[in-house]
Amino acid sequence: MTPTSLAACERDPSSSRVLSALVAGYVALLPYQFQVDPKINFAPADCLMVLVLVLAAGQLMYRQHAWTVWHFALAGAFLTSSLVAAIRFGTLEQYELLNKDAGLVLPFLSYAAITTAVVEWTDIRRILRVFTLSVVIENVAALCGFLASYFFGFANPFAQYGGLRLSGMLLDPNAYGGILAMALILLEGSSWGPQPLFRGLPFWVCRITLGLGLILTFSRSAWVALGLSLVVLALLKIRLAGRLMLTLAIVAPCLLLVMGTRFLPIFEQMASRPKQVQGRFDLIHDAYGNFVQHPFFGGGIGSFRLSEGEIAHNTAMWFLADFGVVGLIILLGFLGWFFVKGWFSYRLAPPSERPIALALLLAHTSMLGLAMGIEAFYQRHWWMVFGLIAAGYSLALRRIGANQPTRLVE
Repeated sequence: MTPTSLAACERDPSSSRVLSALVAGYVALLPYQFQVDPKINFAPADCLMVLVLVLAAGQLMYRQHAWTVWHFALAGAFLTSSLVAAIRFGTLEQYELLNKDAGLVLPFLSYAAITTAVVEWTDIRRILRVFTLSVVIENVAALCGFLASYFFGFANPFAQYGGLRLSGMLLDPNAYGGILAMALILLEGSSWGPQPLFRGLPFWVCRITLGLGLILTFSRSAWVALGLSLVVLALLKIRLAGRLMLTLAIVAPCLLLVMGTRFLPIFEQMASRPKQVQGRFDLIHDAYGNFVQHPFFGGGIGSFRLSEGEIAHNTAMWFLADFGVVGLIILLGFLGWFFVKGWFSYRLAPPSERPIALALLLAHTSMLGLAMGIEAFYQRHWWMVFGLIAAGYSLALRRIGANQPTRLVE
C-alpha cells in the first residue's frame, strides 16, 4: 500500500476532524495551568484528553513503530514502585496515587492521540505551529504583566518571587522557562528549508519575545536546556546556532537599557542564588543516599518526598531514589529511544521535512537538559514531543514500507 493510500484509509473525514481538533485544542492549552489547591494544579488541556475518550476513543490507533517495550516497562516500573511503597509504609499516599500513578494515564493518552492524529508531515507542522503560537501569545501577556509588576508594582500571577521571576501561567518559573526554551528551539530548528514554522516579522516577534521571556524567568535549568539543544544544533547546523546566539547577545544589552540601572543587581542576585544551588546539591546527595539503602527497586514511589519533605528537583535522581537502578535504566531507555528515533527521523525524512524532524530532536534535547534541574517527566509538552517524534519516525519509515496500524478501541 502506498503512503498516500495508507493516509487516506486512516482518515475517516468526520471522526478524524474531531480527533485532530481535540489534539490541536490540547496543544493550544499546554501553556496554561491553575492552582486549585496547594498540592493540586488544574491544566485545562487535560479536559481535551477526557473528550478524546468520550468523542474519539474508537479512532485511537496502535502504531507499531510508535510504541516500544520501554513504554510498557515504564508503566510496569510505576506499578512495581507503588507496590513497594504500599508494602513499606502500609499505604500509598494520596499525592502519589493521584499525581504520579493516575497522573501517568493522561500523558500516555495524549501520546496515543497525537500518534493517531498525525498521518502526514503537514499534521506535525500544524501542531508545532499551534503550540508555538499559543506559547508566544501567552508569553506576550506574561511579559506585559511582568513589566507592570517591575515598573509599577502591580501584583499579578505572571511574576513570582516578589515579582522578580517570570512564571507565566505555568505557576513555576522553571517549568515556564522550560516551555519557552522548547518553543524557541522549535522555532529556530525549523527556520531553514522551504517551509519554516514562521517567516519574516512573525518569526522575529516570536524569537524576540520568547528570548526575553526565557531571560526573565531566571531559570538556570531552562538556560541549561537551551544551551544543551544549541550544542546539538551547532553540531548539525552551526549557522543556525550562531544566528540565535547572536540574537540573544544583542537582546540582552537592550534589555538592560530598558529595565534601568536597578535591573543589573537583580539579575546577578536572581541568576546566582547560591543557597538554592547548594540546596539542590543536598537533595541530589540525599537521593543518592536513599538509592544506596534500596538499590534495586528503590524506596517506593513517594519515599523520597516523604523523607525529605520536598521533591528531588532532578528527574534521574527522583527515579533512582524511588524506583532504584531498575527504574533508572527504564527511564534512560525510554528517553534514549526517542533521541535515537528522532535522529533516525531526521536522517530518513524527506529533505523538505528535515527541518521539522531536527526541531523535534532539539526540543527533546532541551527537555533532557531541563530534567537535570526539575522533575520534568510529567511536563505535558515533553509528551507532545514524544508523540511527534514517534509519529515522525513512523512517517519516515513509510518511505521504506511499514505495517498498517490497528485500532486501540473498536
